[in-house]
Amino acid sequence: MTKLIVTDMDGTFLNDHHDFDTKMFEVILELCQKKNVQFAVASGSQYMRLVKQFEKYQTHINFICQNGASVYIGNRLLYSEKLTHEELKSLDNVLSDQTVTTHLKQKLYLGQEGAYFLSHNGEALVEANKYFPLLHVIGKINDIEELYNDNVLGMAVIGNGSLTSKSLSQIIQNLIPNSFSCLSSGFDFYLIQHTNVDKVVGVKNLQEYFNVKPDDTIVFGNNYNDLKMLESTPHSFIMSNSPDDMKSMFNILDFSNNQNGVQKKILSYLENL
Repeated sequence: MTKLIVTDMDGTFLNDHHDFDTKMFEVILELCQKKNVQFAVASGSQYMRLVKQFEKYQTHINFICQNGASVYIGNRLLYSEKLTHEELKSLDNVLSDQTVTTHLKQKLYLGQEGAYFLSHNGEALVEANKYFPLLHVIGKINDIEELYNDNVLGMAVIGNGSLTSKSLSQIIQNLIPNSFSCLSSGFDFYLIQHTNVDKVVGVKNLQEYFNVKPDDTIVFGNNYNDLKMLESTPHSFIMSNSPDDMKSMFNILDFSNNQNGVQKKILSYLENL
């Protein structure tokens, strides 16, 4: 029996305008409450962006943020995985290598309370602001006490489109320490975090907290950073916009993200519980 529903956001739950059908979602939440089903969103985005999108419903849903680096039960932090200052400096040095910078628009430092941006690159700033609402433009990393006052959970880079997501991810992965991994979040965004950080870790934290088995969990995703959580349950679905090599692995929804495909499938499940 379904007890936990987890969905990726961009390209999955959200349409291409980064929005969703609020009326349908309110019906979903009402059914979840009646049938004792937990709803969670899982994203590469920070908690502040997710809360902004679900502000009206914040206390009724759960949040897996930054690909699993932090997990919230409503407005309460359940779990987080932060970087040490030494790890942050090491990553910063690697991502300043010309092998990487040739293919980047910008790099960002992702804290629990905001994102930090080291330049005034207008184009990249506008792009980053779509995903990081609390965005701080700062000076050199060695001079910024503000950055160290926050719990930094990872770094992100914005690609310039010169390489495929797999190619750029691999270049970065080859340079960073083995204790870190680079995952594409789609839209030329890449997250660099501890290797044990993954959306599936967030799913497992929620399963443990709410005493839910994998067989009682439904997962929706569309990209490589959703792969492990999709593999964690037999009840997993991907979108028609997913990479071709994922389409042979999972169920494909009948409707796209622009047709409220995830919400329609969730409603169908809940109405038949």
